[in-house]
Amino acid sequence: MANSSYDTIIIGAGVSGLALSLRLAVTGKRVLVLERNSTYGGKLSELKWEGFRWDKGPSLFTMPNLIQDLIKIGAKNRQVEFGFSKLENLTRYYFPNGKTVEMKADPVQNYEAIKEAFSERDAEQYQNYLKESERIYNRIGEFFLDRPKFTVGDAFKKEMFERYPFFLSKPMLTSLNKLNEGMLSSNELRKVANRFGTYNGSNPYNMSGLYALIPHLEHNIGTFWPNKGMRSIVDTIYGLAVDAGVEFSFDEDNIKVNPGKEFSVKGKAQEFKADKVVCGIDHIHFYDKILKDPQLASKYGKQERSSAAVVFYWAVDAEFDAIGLHNIFFTEDYKNEFDQIFNRNEFPSDPTIYVHNSSAISSSDAPAGKQNWFVMINTPAGKVPTEEELKNIRNTIFKNLKERHGFDVADKILFEEYWTAKGLESDTGAIGGALYGASSNGKRAALKRHPNKSTKYDNLYFCGGTAHPGGGIPLALKSAEIVANYINGKA
Repeated sequence: MANSSYDTIIIGAGVSGLALSLRLAVTGKRVLVLERNSTYGGKLSELKWEGFRWDKGPSLFTMPNLIQDLIKIGAKNRQVEFGFSKLENLTRYYFPNGKTVEMKADPVQNYEAIKEAFSERDAEQYQNYLKESERIYNRIGEFFLDRPKFTVGDAFKKEMFERYPFFLSKPMLTSLNKLNEGMLSSNELRKVANRFGTYNGSNPYNMSGLYALIPHLEHNIGTFWPNKGMRSIVDTIYGLAVDAGVEFSFDEDNIKVNPGKEFSVKGKAQEFKADKVVCGIDHIHFYDKILKDPQLASKYGKQERSSAAVVFYWAVDAEFDAIGLHNIFFTEDYKNEFDQIFNRNEFPSDPTIYVHNSSAISSSDAPAGKQNWFVMINTPAGKVPTEEELKNIRNTIFKNLKERHGFDVADKILFEEYWTAKGLESDTGAIGGALYGASSNGKRAALKRHPNKSTKYDNLYFCGGTAHPGGGIPLALKSAEIVANYINGKA
């Protein structure tokens, strides 16, 4: 590389590292991104096989305005193509008792769908639940997600005083499940509402009711689909970053960072200098392997990890019309599933199954008459299945889909690949394969998340799914904006 000195070096070319690099480069800063893999994107990678295409990681797309904001600041005078559409049908939920409901984007249609599947009272309750979700988001969620993590110094600020009554309200003082039990009579709809706790890999029976804000994003703001799949999100941001002058170095599998008045960062071929360094990867891996700070690695390593997953990628030689873009097949005993994952460190014996079928909306993702299934169950972080355990998980999925719901897929799989905690850790650096870093279990878990700015090292920052404000694409992008504001003197 021509340069050896940079304003900022970012470790990790995941979605947050890419977004941050762009935000800094457009202000004239010299930015270098070091990535240990051979390409960018982190968990937003893809898999292809004989006309089939799978997004390997995140499959839910909300808040597209965050991508549009990046295009606005990076595209300048050129046209950038990033097409997406708003979904009319959100998620199809299947229950062991044979009931099913497909949630709708339109509030009236959603009311009617729930009324038909359950009862009018249930439809009214879920409608009120979504109103409460919006209230929580507007009262505290947006404020919490768009700014640095609260500190003691924030306690007496005016904007905090205005929110103190809410901090003592039921959503903040109870678990997500208890909140849902108080608002929803239907056992099935309580499962749906609890399911949103898994959006950050946590246990709805332990996590704060604050996270009831998540349905607001999916239902009230909307769920979307990128025309070219989830991978196109990072393709777009990477192209903008390159155009803005960001430099990238891939296959950097032995990065070392030495702090001081100026950071020294050792790559595979040379040593770089930087005024500022940003960790855009799992911070425990960063402390342990890159910064070599065992004290901080140990401190954050004690926090409970979020769930990991077993994901199968199946080329299905059939077309099931009832399998839409997002499908959830619930277990009989939802509480026991979380108890097995978080308390007993077991693979769930009767797991809830998520099936993502992008060919339902993107016909180019599978040949005609076939489907590309992404099939996922939640598992304990750090627990890697043996071949026998993997076989049992696969057979349990086959059995549940066939016997409970009539989907006989076992003999229709042309190709299979899978991701487990081991693959997630080796491919993405996620400690134990935990999808979202630390879990959000516990009433104050959000306040314990890793901050965006180091309190020990000057000019060291953190973005991505393991830092504040949390995991998932929207929050990872928000973390990049928070760090950009720090570095640009706006925080």
